[in-house]
Amino acid sequence: CDNVAYLWDMRTGDYVQYFEGHTSDINSVKFHPSGDAIATGSDDATCRLFDLRADAEVACYEKEAILFGINAVDFSVSGRLLFAGYNDYTVNLWDTLKCERITVLYGHENRVSALKVSPDGTAIGTASWDTTIRIWA
Repeated sequence: CDNVAYLWDMRTGDYVQYFEGHTSDINSVKFHPSGDAIATGSDDATCRLFDLRADAEVACYEKEAILFGINAVDFSVSGRLLFAGYNDYTVNLWDTLKCERITVLYGHENRVSALKVSPDGTAIGTASWDTTIRIWA
């Protein structure tokens, strides 16, 4: 892993942009629904939003009390919300515009390893090292 996010040109095999800011490995990346930004989740316990057009970090989602790394991220259908699955067995829900945590989902008994928002945006599925999959609706 690496603490830099690279955007690669599949035709040439070269990277065309890179984004720095994380202080530890990046474990997850997701394109914003608009296609103009990416969110990353890292072992440094932060999610970051990088604008591809501005070629810059535009937001960092973190709380001092969160010490555990992030394994998975996904956006709501509109892109206003960012879900992040953490090693502390939780899923944090972030407001992407206000950079505020909205809520925390508790229920897994081990780290959250994957998550995905449903295509219609009415539910989120999470998978964990506790060998369960949960659907939150």
